[in-house]
Amino acid sequence: MNDAILVTTSNDPKGTVITVNGELDMHTCPALRQATTTATASHTALHLDLAGVPFMDVTALHLLLDLHHDFQQRGVPLDISGYQRQPTRLLTLTSSRHLLPHAQSVEAARRVCAELARTVSLVTTPLAG
Repeated sequence: MNDAILVTTSNDPKGTVITVNGELDMHTCPALRQATTTATASHTALHLDLAGVPFMDVTALHLLLDLHHDFQQRGVPLDISGYQRQPTRLLTLTSSRHLLPHAQSVEAARRVCAELARTVSLVTTPLAG
């Protein structure tokens, strides 16, 4: 496994996009965890772009499942795109693919996250009266 990973974060009014390049494993997952913790302090929608991740192990799978659970609990929209062949196979073999959100592209994920954020704000906005 390669210990080099590049995690970049970009923000816009629709939320945060974290782009990952490199292998996600027990040595590199802490960098992604740190980036997601920092990026979501503002409670905006988050999109993970994994198009640059050719390999991920079970540690990465656990991290993604934990992130999904954490975000659901806090009401923060999360979406993921760009699963390559091996990560897709890992998700399929572990029957986890249906547990994680998946978008076809960063643009599609931003649309989904923006809609989810609107829905969450409508649900949590107190009624006037």
